[in-house]
Amino acid sequence: MPLTHVDIEFTKDGNVFDESQVQTALQAASDCTDLIVISHGWNEDMASAQQLYDAIFESVDAVLPQKAGLSGRKIGVIRVFWPSKAFADADLIPGGSASLDTTTNDEALLKLLDELKRDPQRLGGTDTDPGRSAKIDAAKAVVDSLDDDAAKETFVNALRGILNPAAANADDASDEFFQADAVDLFKQFGKPVLAPPPLGAGGAAEVGGATGLRDLFSGATAAARRLANYVTYYQMKERAGLVGETGVQDVIRRLHNKAPATRLHLVGHSFGGRLVTAAALSVAPGIRISSMTLLQAAYSHNGIAEDYDGRGNDGFFRAVITDQRVTGPIVITYTKNDQAVGIAYPLASRVAFQKASALGDRNDPYGGLGRNGAQHTPEVDDSEAELLDSGHSYTFLAGHVYNLLGDNFISGHSAITGQEVANALLDALK
Repeated sequence: MPLTHVDIEFTKDGNVFDESQVQTALQAASDCTDLIVISHGWNEDMASAQQLYDAIFESVDAVLPQKAGLSGRKIGVIRVFWPSKAFADADLIPGGSASLDTTTNDEALLKLLDELKRDPQRLGGTDTDPGRSAKIDAAKAVVDSLDDDAAKETFVNALRGILNPAAANADDASDEFFQADAVDLFKQFGKPVLAPPPLGAGGAAEVGGATGLRDLFSGATAAARRLANYVTYYQMKERAGLVGETGVQDVIRRLHNKAPATRLHLVGHSFGGRLVTAAALSVAPGIRISSMTLLQAAYSHNGIAEDYDGRGNDGFFRAVITDQRVTGPIVITYTKNDQAVGIAYPLASRVAFQKASALGDRNDPYGGLGRNGAQHTPEVDDSEAELLDSGHSYTFLAGHVYNLLGDNFISGHSAITGQEVANALLDALK
């Protein structure tokens, strides 16, 4: 029997759009032993987010009868909808694998800048803000002059002007983005970026048809495009955190107050991983999350780390572990097949002036969680270290973190709807 679900929509400011949705969730909470609060990541509209949820829970419904440890439990689902923005391979790398067509590169930059004007209140909206649009127009006005240092300054300052610097931190180098010299940023972002190759059907690394997924463009226009992509990443990072720490956290508080015996479980995909982690970090004392599952999460692989740089700096979300905000297991899927995370985080490395061209793996200080799993995290338990088929029974322990390598089952950033993923998600609930 399919799990009962309630949808709750949030605005870009983290506010609940329709209070009646929360009231429906509160009424359902008392009838459940467990509630899964799940968040999508980058999606263009409600339909695509709904399709993702439907596919995930179709697999959950198929696997659930095999889970003796969950027999007798009544599980409900709260599906979060928030105004995210698509950030896919095609946006990150214009023209596909190794295209060096400068016209394609130029067109991709202008498309990205126009897309940055859109800042909807609700998922799928087309709202624009006049002040934001004016700043983007100032950036577009100097696109043909980017060989000039003054134009580089204008471009970078315009992009910085649409962002909130309060959301910057060290573990993804975003703090440096607001401080670095614009000309130096262009120099760094003007170098080619190589993403880790995906796996072929037989498990061997494919180099993308012939070349793999590589962004081989160089020069000022390529740098400007990558800077625009970085700004898209930063905006979604900020918004995911805001929605999680305000609106979603408040709904969790209300659910707990209404049904304190009901176990709460957080699941997030992509930037939704950051959203639910921010919610866990922000919950009031006395509210504990029973498990958290992060599917190809789009935040730093040092996000929950301890002393990740050898200088005493912890990850931004480290307190989720040290303050025991999650009382049960934290389960993380990761794979080098995730090109979106694999490309996005090398951009952070460019901000930090890392020198290598192939960036973003676990040895890079600025790699992504969905690419490498949690790094520098002493709570990682290697006894379960791989995503296995749906017949496997995981032994997830409370207070432990599990990095599940998904190379054999997760073929890309959004390929998280299979029964193998559903199986791990359900074992985290036990």
